[in-house]
Amino acid sequence: MSDVDVIVVGAGLAGLAATAFLARQGVRVLAVDRHPGTSVHPKARLVNVRSMELYRTLGIEAEVRAAGEANSGFENAETLAGEWATWIAPPADEVEAAGLSPTVPYSCDQQRLEPILLRRARELGAEVRFRTTAVLTDITADQVTVGLRGEDGEERFVRARFLVAADGARSGIRARLGIALRGEEIKGESVSVVFRADLAPALRGREVNAIMCRDAGAFLFARGTKDDRSWQLGTYLRPGWAALEPGELDDRLVEVIRAATGLPHLRPVMEDTARWTTGAYVAGRFRAGPVFLVGDAIHVMPPYGGFGGNTGVQDAHNLAWKIAAVCRGDAAETLLDTYEPERRPIAELTVAQALLRSRKRPGQAPPPEQIDAVALALGFRYGHDYGHDGGAPVEDPARPSGRPGTRMPHVRLGDGRSTLDLLDPTRFSLVGRSTEPVVRDLAARLDELRELVAAVPVAAVPVAAVPVDPGVVDPAHRERWDAVWDPGALLVRPDGVIAARIRTRSEMREALLSCLGRRR
Repeated sequence: MSDVDVIVVGAGLAGLAATAFLARQGVRVLAVDRHPGTSVHPKARLVNVRSMELYRTLGIEAEVRAAGEANSGFENAETLAGEWATWIAPPADEVEAAGLSPTVPYSCDQQRLEPILLRRARELGAEVRFRTTAVLTDITADQVTVGLRGEDGEERFVRARFLVAADGARSGIRARLGIALRGEEIKGESVSVVFRADLAPALRGREVNAIMCRDAGAFLFARGTKDDRSWQLGTYLRPGWAALEPGELDDRLVEVIRAATGLPHLRPVMEDTARWTTGAYVAGRFRAGPVFLVGDAIHVMPPYGGFGGNTGVQDAHNLAWKIAAVCRGDAAETLLDTYEPERRPIAELTVAQALLRSRKRPGQAPPPEQIDAVALALGFRYGHDYGHDGGAPVEDPARPSGRPGTRMPHVRLGDGRSTLDLLDPTRFSLVGRSTEPVVRDLAARLDELRELVAAVPVAAVPVAAVPVDPGVVDPAHRERWDAVWDPGALLVRPDGVIAARIRTRSEMREALLSCLGRRR
């Protein structure tokens, strides 16, 4: 008997997201982290549109917006005080103009985002412990044993059915399992500093979210409200800086801040400094028996594009409902075999796209192989078991296909809600036109369908019927609605991915069996 269903090692962005997603499903989950608390450094800033959709399902979208600021794109200039040119257009503009989602990308750094996820995970019933180191001491086919050492120094052992390793790019769990990272080293070290200063003389009434300052070879990011006067600067570590004492390094960074802002006499108040290295790596395996890796533990990428943290959150989302279904007895353990085939292509593509962007300079046209960031976030296609063999790695989210393996598209209804808001993130959903006889028949016979599935045998699977009257669809979205729905209904997984097109009860049964890894 396990002490908990799942232990999550690492309570950063991916770990806390995994913890919240698992707890929402009713899973007994314990998360541990060696640090004193959530991140004290901003780290990742961009919350892409897909992650915002996932936070919306957790009920924290409004909090994330309140803690951050609208993403106004990336500017490019010699200095902050100089003339600006747009380097990267605001991604929210593209999302809103095309009506691709009920939400938009946002800027909310990890220092502010992680406490929101932590609070929500605990509200949902998860236990989260900081100042706790974890060592994987034993692993069998169906259980792990982890040694935990807290502030009192005493070691305690916890058994869990599954372990989710979210312990970062230098993952101790990954090392313990002998899983290597494969990819490309990026030489050099970077440094990030948070400081306070009045930059009004350089801004001259202008507002900025992020700007590349060419004279200093640095990136400057606004933090908090306009009156906060808090900023973050990122730059590369110059030769000889690695050996400097912290105070000496701060002196050098003040010089970079002055060069970046164009204010030679600025006296910034230095608050926090972090040094880091990066690369372009993907793990050789995403799983070892009951242990699953997520986030930076399986993919490390340059920060260009803001993909890293978002990809980790989406790893966790893909995995959580599957673990929950197995823990409840709804699914066979073979369902967990789909995690790596679904997420590996996404990880490899995203790492490649981040690396591509890291080599692009302001003023250069994007290379032909560069994929639009919004398409990358919303147009993903899971190929495992859905018949996708080759073709484009993503689809255009403005022209969704409704094919199995793709995200359930956003269609705005007349009352302002999204079709995404109709889905239940804890169970499968059956979505279709309420005017179609086959949809009405399927919705009326869900209990019978559950019995059919259970008789195979499978535990009764919760399925929610979501009939939508075409008349309530916003006219501006009618074309998208018509393009997605053929006669019949869509069976949507708890993670919002279309599992199958359904026209008969027998198709419904077979689709559920397939989704749950229980084939006849």
